[in-house]
Amino acid sequence: MVENVYTQRLTADRADGACPVTALGEAFNPFTDPYISDPYAFYARARADEPVFYSPEIDHWVVSRYEHVKAMLQDTEQYSSRNAQTPIKPWPPEAVKLLTAQEFRLMPNLSNNDPPSHTQVRRFLNDAFTPKRIKWLEPHVRRIVNEAIDAFSHKPQVDLIKELFYETPARVLFTFLGIPESDIERVKAWSAGRALLTWGKLSDAEILAQMPTFIAYIKYCYDLVDRLDREPGDDYTSELLHKLKAEQPEGMDKDRIAITIFGLLMAGHETTTNQSGNGLRTLLQHRDAWEALCQDPGLIPNAVEEIIRHESSVVAWRRVAKRPVTIEGITIPEGAQILVLLGAANRDESQFADAERFDIYRKDARQHVSFGHGIHYCLGAPLARLELKIFLEELTRRLPHMRLVEGQRYQ
Repeated sequence: MVENVYTQRLTADRADGACPVTALGEAFNPFTDPYISDPYAFYARARADEPVFYSPEIDHWVVSRYEHVKAMLQDTEQYSSRNAQTPIKPWPPEAVKLLTAQEFRLMPNLSNNDPPSHTQVRRFLNDAFTPKRIKWLEPHVRRIVNEAIDAFSHKPQVDLIKELFYETPARVLFTFLGIPESDIERVKAWSAGRALLTWGKLSDAEILAQMPTFIAYIKYCYDLVDRLDREPGDDYTSELLHKLKAEQPEGMDKDRIAITIFGLLMAGHETTTNQSGNGLRTLLQHRDAWEALCQDPGLIPNAVEEIIRHESSVVAWRRVAKRPVTIEGITIPEGAQILVLLGAANRDESQFADAERFDIYRKDARQHVSFGHGIHYCLGAPLARLELKIFLEELTRRLPHMRLVEGQRYQ
């Protein structure tokens, strides 16, 4: 394997030599405070003052307004998704050598794939990711949530991330994918390491230290597919393998399924853990909203959408300009990388009235872009919505008097 989605930008030239760097572009640093502590203050400034700017820190153009973000996610003629999983900081040659020495194949799957390949893969996955299968999961999700609540409901004080939100989405996803629950801890650890390798600002030494577990993570997905091919179960992965044998669709093979599982394992639980924590904290900070849900569970589905809009666990995604594009009078050159600020778009006053306000009655809350838009719309969105809905249904039913501990600092 000579090149893959993790090595493709190692020799790319930085763009800042030819890009104007404004004061806002110079100030933008997504790895440090004040951005880490309060990204939404920066988003408001960007939308108002410079909705398109170049960041030398990450060598990306940054786009923040709803109309532009949504258009970029929709438009596959002018924008490619091929960099969606490429490390923000290119890996050192030693790390690339470790990865390319492996026997497995790395290839685009969904988030970092373009048509026509993306179309083939998405069609294959959609056919098995049905409302019927999501409905099948609902009693499993509710049982898992209530088992977790049973374990801590007698305690006077509890860390809900640790006791409920950290492990539950993984247990749900593992049931769906056919993975033993005994593997939760190591897969969660692998996922955290993968997030750092993709989105973090690590030193070369730190990147090298993460490589053995990153490689083990990929190999685990290949081994899982091999095992379920030999011993199929009542799960999504087994259904994909059965469908592969029966239909032999163009563009699909066992390796592609393994890489798909690698993608789903990252996207399917870390984001839900973070979204659940963000959402419950916000609800408990808005006591009237929490009490309204306790009194009327029928409000919960729309509250889920407002949580996802107002406190998205995924605040940015990426694209590459396939040709020069001009937005708000600023020209982004061909081949430039773009950071698409989903979190900024979700609080754009031109789209959402009083957008900074958390409002569980908001009629257009579902217009958020937290799950993306267009052909790359999140495959797992129905499962994420189901989990968040059940979390809120069971917590409001069983623990309506729950309150936040005062004086906490959040990470």
